[in-house]
Amino acid sequence: MDPALIALFVGAALASLFMTWVIGAGLSGATPFAPAVGANAIGTMRAALLVGVFGFAGAVTQGGNVSEAVGSGLAGGISLLAGVILVLVLGAGPMAVGIVTGIPFATAFTVTGAVIGVRLALGGTPVWAKYVEISAVWLLMPFVGGIAFGIASVFPRPGVAERYSVPVLVGLVGAVLVNVRFSFLGDGPAPGTLRGLGQRSLSIERLASAVHDHRPRGAGRRDRRLVGREA
Repeated sequence: MDPALIALFVGAALASLFMTWVIGAGLSGATPFAPAVGANAIGTMRAALLVGVFGFAGAVTQGGNVSEAVGSGLAGGISLLAGVILVLVLGAGPMAVGIVTGIPFATAFTVTGAVIGVRLALGGTPVWAKYVEISAVWLLMPFVGGIAFGIASVFPRPGVAERYSVPVLVGLVGAVLVNVRFSFLGDGPAPGTLRGLGQRSLSIERLASAVHDHRPRGAGRRDRRLVGREA
Protein backbone atom coordinates (compact mmCIF):
# COMPACT_ATOMS: atom_id res chain seq x y z
CA MET A 1 0.00 0.00 0.00
CA ASP A 2 1.14 3.52 -0.77
CA PRO A 3 2.84 5.06 2.34
CA ALA A 4 1.35 8.46 1.48
CA LEU A 5 -2.15 6.97 1.53
CA ILE A 6 -1.48 5.32 4.90
CA ALA A 7 -0.19 8.62 6.30
CA LEU A 8 -3.29 10.40 4.98
CA PHE A 9 -5.58 7.80 6.57
CA VAL A 10 -3.79 7.99 9.95
CA GLY A 11 -3.77 11.78 9.91
CA ALA A 12 -7.46 11.94 8.99
CA ALA A 13 -8.30 9.45 11.77
CA LEU A 14 -6.42 11.50 14.37
CA ALA A 15 -8.01 14.73 13.14
CA SER A 16 -11.45 13.09 13.27
CA LEU A 17 -10.86 12.01 16.86
CA PHE A 18 -9.81 15.57 17.70
CA MET A 19 -12.98 16.90 16.07
CA THR A 20 -15.09 14.35 17.95
CA TRP A 21 -13.51 15.36 21.25
CA VAL A 22 -14.11 19.08 20.83
CA ILE A 23 -17.71 18.49 19.71
CA GLY A 24 -18.40 16.38 22.79
CA ALA A 25 -16.60 18.73 25.17
CA GLY A 26 -17.76 21.97 23.61
CA LEU A 27 -20.97 23.84 23.04
CA SER A 28 -22.69 21.23 20.88
CA GLY A 29 -22.48 18.57 23.57
CA ALA A 30 -23.22 20.84 26.50
CA THR A 31 -26.24 22.70 25.14
CA PRO A 32 -28.91 19.98 25.42
CA PHE A 33 -28.33 19.09 29.09
CA ALA A 34 -26.56 22.15 30.52
CA PRO A 35 -29.74 23.47 32.24
CA ALA A 36 -30.52 20.05 33.71
CA VAL A 37 -26.96 19.57 34.98
CA GLY A 38 -26.90 23.10 36.38
CA ALA A 39 -30.15 22.44 38.25
CA ASN A 40 -28.73 19.16 39.65
CA ALA A 41 -31.54 17.25 37.97
CA ILE A 42 -29.07 14.92 36.26
CA GLY A 43 -25.40 14.09 36.76
CA THR A 44 -22.68 15.21 34.37
CA MET A 45 -21.65 11.71 33.32
CA ARG A 46 -25.23 10.60 32.79
CA ALA A 47 -25.85 13.68 30.66
CA ALA A 48 -22.72 12.93 28.64
CA LEU A 49 -23.94 9.37 28.09
CA LEU A 50 -27.35 10.56 26.89
CA VAL A 51 -25.74 13.12 24.57
CA GLY A 52 -23.61 10.35 23.10
CA VAL A 53 -26.54 7.97 22.63
CA PHE A 54 -28.85 10.52 21.05
CA GLY A 55 -26.02 12.02 19.03
CA PHE A 56 -25.26 8.58 17.58
CA ALA A 57 -28.96 8.03 16.83
CA GLY A 58 -29.19 11.40 15.10
CA ALA A 59 -26.07 10.70 13.03
CA VAL A 60 -27.47 7.36 11.89
CA THR A 61 -30.97 8.59 11.07
CA GLN A 62 -30.28 12.12 9.82
CA GLY A 63 -26.56 12.42 9.27
CA GLY A 64 -26.68 11.47 5.62
CA ASN A 65 -28.17 14.78 4.49
CA VAL A 66 -25.63 16.79 6.48
CA SER A 67 -22.71 14.66 5.30
CA GLU A 68 -23.79 15.05 1.69
CA ALA A 69 -24.15 18.81 2.03
CA VAL A 70 -20.78 19.26 3.76
CA GLY A 71 -18.99 16.73 1.56
CA SER A 72 -20.14 17.91 -1.85
CA GLY A 73 -22.69 20.70 -1.57
CA LEU A 74 -20.57 23.62 -0.33
CA ALA A 75 -18.24 23.93 -3.32
CA GLY A 76 -18.03 22.20 -6.67
CA GLY A 77 -15.39 21.01 -9.08
CA ILE A 78 -12.85 19.80 -6.51
CA SER A 79 -12.38 16.75 -4.29
CA LEU A 80 -11.96 17.33 -0.57
CA LEU A 81 -9.69 14.30 -0.07
CA ALA A 82 -6.50 16.32 -0.27
CA GLY A 83 -7.66 18.84 2.32
CA VAL A 84 -9.67 16.66 4.68
CA ILE A 85 -7.12 16.90 7.51
CA LEU A 86 -6.89 20.66 7.14
CA VAL A 87 -10.69 20.97 7.21
CA LEU A 88 -10.96 18.93 10.41
CA VAL A 89 -8.19 20.82 12.17
CA LEU A 90 -9.45 24.25 11.10
CA GLY A 91 -13.01 23.32 12.04
CA ALA A 92 -12.09 21.91 15.46
CA GLY A 93 -9.41 24.49 16.30
CA PRO A 94 -11.71 27.41 17.20
CA MET A 95 -13.92 25.09 19.25
CA ALA A 96 -10.88 23.88 21.20
CA VAL A 97 -9.98 27.50 21.91
CA GLY A 98 -13.55 28.05 23.05
CA ILE A 99 -13.32 25.13 25.49
CA VAL A 100 -10.20 26.59 27.08
CA THR A 101 -11.39 30.22 27.17
CA GLY A 102 -15.10 29.59 27.78
CA ILE A 103 -16.07 31.43 24.59
CA PRO A 104 -18.77 29.49 22.70
CA PHE A 105 -18.05 28.54 19.09
CA ALA A 106 -20.83 26.85 17.13
CA THR A 107 -19.88 23.67 15.30
CA ALA A 108 -21.99 24.58 12.28
CA PHE A 109 -20.19 27.88 11.80
CA THR A 110 -16.63 26.58 12.16
CA VAL A 111 -17.06 23.41 10.11
CA THR A 112 -18.98 25.14 7.31
CA GLY A 113 -16.44 27.93 7.14
CA ALA A 114 -13.52 25.49 7.12
CA VAL A 115 -15.01 23.36 4.33
CA ILE A 116 -15.86 26.35 2.15
CA GLY A 117 -12.49 28.02 2.72
CA VAL A 118 -10.39 24.93 1.99
CA ARG A 119 -12.45 23.96 -1.06
CA LEU A 120 -12.26 27.44 -2.58
CA ALA A 121 -8.53 27.64 -1.82
CA LEU A 122 -8.02 24.36 -3.69
CA GLY A 123 -9.77 25.76 -6.76
CA GLY A 124 -13.40 24.84 -6.15
CA THR A 125 -16.33 26.83 -7.47
CA PRO A 126 -18.77 28.58 -5.11
CA VAL A 127 -22.29 27.19 -4.67
CA TRP A 128 -24.17 30.42 -4.03
CA ALA A 129 -27.60 28.82 -3.71
CA LYS A 130 -26.40 26.67 -0.80
CA TYR A 131 -24.71 29.68 0.83
CA VAL A 132 -27.96 31.65 0.67
CA GLU A 133 -29.86 28.73 2.18
CA ILE A 134 -27.38 28.34 5.05
CA SER A 135 -27.29 32.09 5.69
CA ALA A 136 -31.09 32.21 5.82
CA VAL A 137 -31.14 29.49 8.45
CA TRP A 138 -28.52 31.28 10.53
CA LEU A 139 -30.37 34.59 10.27
CA LEU A 140 -33.60 32.92 11.40
CA MET A 141 -31.98 31.49 14.53
CA PRO A 142 -32.55 34.62 16.69
CA PHE A 143 -36.24 34.60 15.76
CA VAL A 144 -36.53 30.93 16.71
CA GLY A 145 -34.79 31.79 19.95
CA GLY A 146 -37.39 34.49 20.50
CA ILE A 147 -40.17 31.94 20.08
CA ALA A 148 -38.43 29.69 22.60
CA PHE A 149 -38.11 32.63 24.99
CA GLY A 150 -41.80 33.38 24.63
CA ILE A 151 -42.80 29.78 25.35
CA ALA A 152 -40.46 29.61 28.36
CA SER A 153 -41.88 32.90 29.66
CA VAL A 154 -45.51 31.78 29.48
CA PHE A 155 -45.59 28.24 30.83
CA PRO A 156 -43.51 28.20 34.03
CA ARG A 157 -45.93 30.39 35.98
CA PRO A 158 -47.69 29.72 39.26
CA GLY A 159 -51.05 30.26 37.57
CA VAL A 160 -50.41 27.62 34.88
CA ALA A 161 -50.66 24.08 36.22
CA GLU A 162 -48.23 21.48 34.90
CA ARG A 163 -51.10 19.20 33.91
CA TYR A 164 -51.96 21.82 31.28
CA SER A 165 -48.52 23.16 30.30
CA VAL A 166 -46.73 19.82 29.89
CA PRO A 167 -49.26 18.34 27.41
CA VAL A 168 -49.12 21.56 25.37
CA LEU A 169 -45.32 21.43 25.22
CA VAL A 170 -45.42 17.73 24.32
CA GLY A 171 -47.92 18.52 21.57
CA LEU A 172 -45.71 21.26 20.13
CA VAL A 173 -42.64 19.02 20.11
CA GLY A 174 -44.66 16.16 18.62
CA ALA A 175 -46.02 18.40 15.87
CA VAL A 176 -42.47 19.29 14.87
CA LEU A 177 -41.18 15.72 15.16
CA VAL A 178 -43.84 14.12 12.95
CA ASN A 179 -42.90 16.51 10.14
CA VAL A 180 -39.16 15.89 10.29
CA ARG A 181 -37.91 13.97 7.25
CA PHE A 182 -36.11 10.67 7.88
CA SER A 183 -34.28 8.90 5.09
CA PHE A 184 -35.37 5.43 6.27
CA LEU A 185 -39.08 6.32 6.14
CA GLY A 186 -39.28 7.37 2.50
CA ASP A 187 -40.30 5.60 -0.68
CA GLY A 188 -37.07 4.91 -2.54
CA PRO A 189 -34.47 7.69 -2.26
CA ALA A 190 -36.99 10.33 -1.15
CA PRO A 191 -37.02 10.92 2.63
CA GLY A 192 -40.33 10.54 4.45
CA THR A 193 -41.94 11.74 7.66
CA LEU A 194 -43.78 10.05 10.51
CA ARG A 195 -46.90 11.89 9.37
CA GLY A 196 -46.56 10.44 5.87
CA LEU A 197 -46.00 6.97 7.30
CA GLY A 198 -49.18 7.26 9.33
CA GLN A 199 -51.12 8.47 6.32
CA ARG A 200 -49.88 5.55 4.23
CA SER A 201 -50.76 3.10 6.99
CA LEU A 202 -54.28 4.51 7.28
CA SER A 203 -54.70 4.31 3.49
CA ILE A 204 -53.68 0.63 3.52
CA GLU A 205 -56.08 -0.11 6.36
CA ARG A 206 -58.91 1.67 4.56
CA LEU A 207 -58.17 -0.23 1.36
CA ALA A 208 -58.17 -3.55 3.20
CA SER A 209 -61.42 -2.62 4.92
CA ALA A 210 -63.01 -1.62 1.59
CA VAL A 211 -61.97 -4.92 -0.02
CA HIS A 212 -63.39 -6.84 2.92
CA ASP A 213 -66.68 -4.93 2.76
CA HIS A 214 -67.06 -5.62 -0.98
CA ARG A 215 -66.62 -9.40 -0.70
CA PRO A 216 -69.70 -11.37 -1.82
CA ARG A 217 -72.08 -12.18 0.99
CA GLY A 218 -71.52 -15.70 2.26
CA ALA A 219 -67.95 -15.89 0.93
CA GLY A 220 -66.58 -16.19 4.45
CA ARG A 221 -68.89 -19.11 5.25
CA ARG A 222 -67.95 -20.92 2.03
CA ASP A 223 -64.24 -20.46 2.83
CA ARG A 224 -64.74 -21.93 6.30
CA ARG A 225 -66.68 -24.91 4.87
CA LEU A 226 -63.91 -25.61 2.34
CA VAL A 227 -61.27 -25.48 5.08
CA GLY A 228 -63.35 -27.89 7.19
CA ARG A 229 -63.69 -30.38 4.29
CA GLU A 230 -59.96 -30.30 3.58
CA ALA A 231 -59.26 -30.94 7.25
